[in-house]
Amino acid sequence: MSVKTVLLFRSKTDDASNEDVYEKLLHDHGYHVKTISPIQFRFINIDLLSTKLKSHDYYGLIFTSKRAVEAVQRVLTDNDRQRWQRIYVEGPATGTLVKELFGSTTKILGAESGGSELLADFIIKDVRDIEGTVNLLFPCAQARLDLLPKRLSSERAIHLDEIIVYETIPSDSLEQELNEYLKNHGVPNVIGFFSPSGFDSVFKASQRIGLDLTNNKIVLISFGKTTSAAIRNCLESSSFDERSCLKPTAEEFLRVVQNIQ
Repeated sequence: MSVKTVLLFRSKTDDASNEDVYEKLLHDHGYHVKTISPIQFRFINIDLLSTKLKSHDYYGLIFTSKRAVEAVQRVLTDNDRQRWQRIYVEGPATGTLVKELFGSTTKILGAESGGSELLADFIIKDVRDIEGTVNLLFPCAQARLDLLPKRLSSERAIHLDEIIVYETIPSDSLEQELNEYLKNHGVPNVIGFFSPSGFDSVFKASQRIGLDLTNNKIVLISFGKTTSAAIRNCLESSSFDERSCLKPTAEEFLRVVQNIQ
C-alpha cells in the first residue's frame, strides 16, 4: 500500500503560530496531512482546583493531558508555581507545556514513560523510599480512564486526590470538516486517533456521513493502549487494519506510517 494522505483526529494547538509537530514531520517526509479536532473541551471545578493548588498537603502533581495543564494555567498564581516542585507527566508534549507554565526549577518526571500504566509504575518507584503516605493531586478529564488511578490506588502508601477539571464533548464542526475533507481529498490512506473520546466522536460522525472505517484501504493508527482498545471494542465484529504507536511522539507515528505496506 502506498501511503500518500494522512488524516489526524487530534486537538489542534491554540497558538496559530506554533506549527504542529505531527503535520510538519509528515509533510517533510512527503505526506499530505490534515488535522481535524474531533472533540472540544469545557473547563469545570476551577474554583475548587484553585483551592487545592494552594494546599501544602501534596507531594506532587500528575498531568496526563495538556488540557488539564491548561485548566491549572487558568488559576495558577506565582506562589502556587513556587510551591509545586515535583510534577509527573504523561508524554513529551504535556511535559513541554508543564515546563513552560512552571519553569525550569520544577522537576518534571515521567514524560518518556509511554502511557498511563507505565507512568503509574514510574511514580510508584519514585516515591517508594518516602516515609508515610504520599499525597498526589491529579487534575483530569471527566472521561478519564481508570488505568493510572487503579494502579496508584493499589499502593497503600499513595493517596490520589482526583479532581475533574474539564469535560469533552463532540466538536460542533466535526461532521462538516470531515465531509469537506472527503469531498476535496477523498478517503485518506491513514487515519490517526489520539484518544478514545476522539475515536468515539469520529466513529459516530462517520456513520452519519457514510464513511466506512473498516474499509481495508484505510489503515487506522492509535495512540496508546486505551485508544487501541476503544477502536477494537467498537469494530470487533468487522475486518479492519489497526496499528498502534508504542510511544506518544510524532517520530513514532511516522515510523508506523512508513512501515505500512
